[in-house]
Amino acid sequence: MGTFLKGTLILSLAMLYTKVVEFVVSILLAQSLGSEGMGFYMMALPVIGLLITIAALEFPTALSKVLAEEEVHQNERARLQIVKVSFFVIMGLSLLLVAVSAAITLLLLKWKNIDIRLGYPLLALIPIVPVIGTSSILKGYFSGLQKMKPIAIAQLLEKTAHLSFIFYVLHYVKDLPLEYRVVAAVLGLGAGELVSLFFFSASFLLGERTTGEAATEKTAPVSKRSILKKLFQVSLPTTGVRILNALTAAVNPILITQSLLFAGIAASVATKQYGMLTAFAMTIGYFPGFIGYSLYVSLVPSISEARSKQDDHALHQRIHQAFHITLLYGIPCSIVMYFFADELTVLFYHSPQAGQFLMLLSPFILFHYLLSPLQAILFGLGRARDVFSQTIWVNILSILLIVSLSSQSSFGIHGVIIAVNFSGVLLSFLHYHTIVEEVHFKPKLMDYAIFLASGAFTIGLCELMHRTHYEDHISIIIVLAVVFAVYYGTLFFLRLFQSGLSRLWVKPEK
Repeated sequence: MGTFLKGTLILSLAMLYTKVVEFVVSILLAQSLGSEGMGFYMMALPVIGLLITIAALEFPTALSKVLAEEEVHQNERARLQIVKVSFFVIMGLSLLLVAVSAAITLLLLKWKNIDIRLGYPLLALIPIVPVIGTSSILKGYFSGLQKMKPIAIAQLLEKTAHLSFIFYVLHYVKDLPLEYRVVAAVLGLGAGELVSLFFFSASFLLGERTTGEAATEKTAPVSKRSILKKLFQVSLPTTGVRILNALTAAVNPILITQSLLFAGIAASVATKQYGMLTAFAMTIGYFPGFIGYSLYVSLVPSISEARSKQDDHALHQRIHQAFHITLLYGIPCSIVMYFFADELTVLFYHSPQAGQFLMLLSPFILFHYLLSPLQAILFGLGRARDVFSQTIWVNILSILLIVSLSSQSSFGIHGVIIAVNFSGVLLSFLHYHTIVEEVHFKPKLMDYAIFLASGAFTIGLCELMHRTHYEDHISIIIVLAVVFAVYYGTLFFLRLFQSGLSRLWVKPEK
């Protein structure tokens, strides 16, 4: 197994563990904090998310790309210079953000309309920013060297520490006032991040100690200006994409609920429908996307290295592998979500009404899975500006479509689903077109035909199976396991058949 596939597999397993732990943590927090406490907690998290996005400046992606290019030249002195420059930039920005955000929070709490209890979790979250910023630099360092094992281990340690902190500490503070329990929940995030930072730091120092002797003084130093230029060429457009998506996510709830009200839907019904769509249907639909994120982390340095070496064969091979992995999990997930949407929403959320929304999302969910690897390929190719500009236009069109469709009584919340599907399909095609334009990529049609044939066979099986209503949770899980086994089994035999046919057409050597 190659470095790229091995790294993707390791990160995917770590991300799966992360998702499971986050689910368990959410249950523990809900039991300890109650609905009001969870409200304070969930209101504080978007603030820290925005601060981290600004503080990190997407340097993990930029650093990963730049270091992968430097590894081609074996310039270890330049590698350390890049890490040092990145560290000072992020630390300076993080400390500035800590001071500014703390001052703004204290000023906001003087307003009578703001619950003062919200200030405690906000002030507890702010000191975590420099920790996460430093961790992001080290994460980008290991990603650039295509060492995915330290990233995966750090992720496992972080989530384990977070879960342990929540499990033990919340038990001892259960009798304290609500605001202190929320602060304890927030400090759990900090505990996990600190453990991750300690592991990253130890791995970095040990790695540099063993390789530092190889760095020679004869190697010409790289100017700080050129380093910053390379980093910002990737980080600024990437940060723009993150902030744009965050702003869109913040604006969408207001636009959607107001449009539904305009369509004549009652406020309580509109809120309920929006909650079922985003919290239930989309959570299930986008859950397998953690594999796409693992691909994203592995692809950026791999594509950058191949492009720096001008190795077109390796470049095209990585793109093919990214598409194959996405189709490998995306097609069966899409089929299962379509035919067993009601069963899945009942299994996880006891909400059969959300099943209709999941069913409408599922035929196009594959395009959303493709976005992470497509963007990673473009970042690796140095086309970050294209990702930013295309994301802007698609988000604008999506907002216009949401407002125009969901405000009509004939569409309602279904207009939102149409807009979500439209944005995923259009953005995927725009990214794909840019890749084809940049590297003259040609898909292997026979490979994709095999994926489609396996999917078609699985659809036929699901059409027969879904007519039975599965009320027992165990029976649902067994049925899902059978569907996935049939898809992968069919894919395996079609692959064997394809390889057998290809041998028939190849002439034996004399």
